[in-house]
Amino acid sequence: MTRQEVTKNYILNMEKERVSHGYTQPQMAKRIGISTSGYKKIVAGETNKIDLYAAYQLYKLTGKFIFELCGEQNTDLELFKHLRSLTPTQKAFVSDIIHFEKDFQEKETDSKEYISVIVPTGNLQDGMIWDSANITKVNAAPYIHKFGPKLHCGVLVTSHHLQPVYHIGDILLICKRPPREGDTYIFVNRENGCAYLRKFRQGSPARLEPVNEFGVTLEIDCDNAAEMDKWIKFGCVLTKMRGTVEQQASSQSPPE
Repeated sequence: MTRQEVTKNYILNMEKERVSHGYTQPQMAKRIGISTSGYKKIVAGETNKIDLYAAYQLYKLTGKFIFELCGEQNTDLELFKHLRSLTPTQKAFVSDIIHFEKDFQEKETDSKEYISVIVPTGNLQDGMIWDSANITKVNAAPYIHKFGPKLHCGVLVTSHHLQPVYHIGDILLICKRPPREGDTYIFVNRENGCAYLRKFRQGSPARLEPVNEFGVTLEIDCDNAAEMDKWIKFGCVLTKMRGTVEQQASSQSPPE
């Protein structure tokens, strides 16, 4: 971005924050430590000099970093925005995961050859309530080389409920892209807390078909925003990795 673009974004976001907090311009000026006339000059574009202390005070008021207010967009920032919206308990859990990943990276010289695998504490079956899990690290070098950054994580199959398609000990390798026709996908229903492993079939409505003969076909009206909001699209199954976590696991995090 150019200097002009950064300044324009900062001013627009500063005014948005003022309105969202219900402040007048004089009140906002006082909160960030500048004069009312100085604030009005900034908003009117009569000056492009932004006081550093005022930017610091705006951060304290809004909780937003200066690069956010300047319009910076990147994946790390989007992740931080999601983190900021979580409850203290959820943040503590995510913090544990981050420390786990950091410790693993420091201990393993070939850490880039490993993926994080979610291990449900119950039997992984169709329509299960996915209420708790452990995280383990598994060497998946061939798959990492094949799929690259598309490979997000793995999910361990912990029971025989998904036979004959998936067996106990299989690891489902997950990609976080939206579902496409014919994808095997993990959907989580917000209302009942259950996770469903389904074949996605496009249509009006779209159909979520069981991967084996067990379970019912679910239908979703993709044009109905309220209905779509009931579902969390966890991820697409790229392929399965056969073998047990016990044979390949390196370390494990505390349970959720």
